[in-house]
Amino acid sequence: MSKLFPKMVDKLQRIDQLIRLKATGQPQELADRLEISPSTLYEYIEVMRNVLLAPIRYCHNRRSYIYEKEGKLHIGFKNNQKLNNLI
Repeated sequence: MSKLFPKMVDKLQRIDQLIRLKATGQPQELADRLEISPSTLYEYIEVMRNVLLAPIRYCHNRRSYIYEKEGKLHIGFKNNQKLNNLI
């Protein structure tokens, strides 16, 4: 497995946490906090929007990224056996 993937997952989870707290700050601040470039931040935001279908937008009033719907990012595999046991 690429060493890049775990780092990306960690960054995506951190972005998700800060979005849920409505505390990302402006893009440059968030990129600095995550120790990545602004262009990498925009790539991560696009992955969250287009691949993971997270309803993210930037709120100019709050100066923070926010979710348009309440929720939480989930990256991983769900075992169907656990789901079947609930039925």
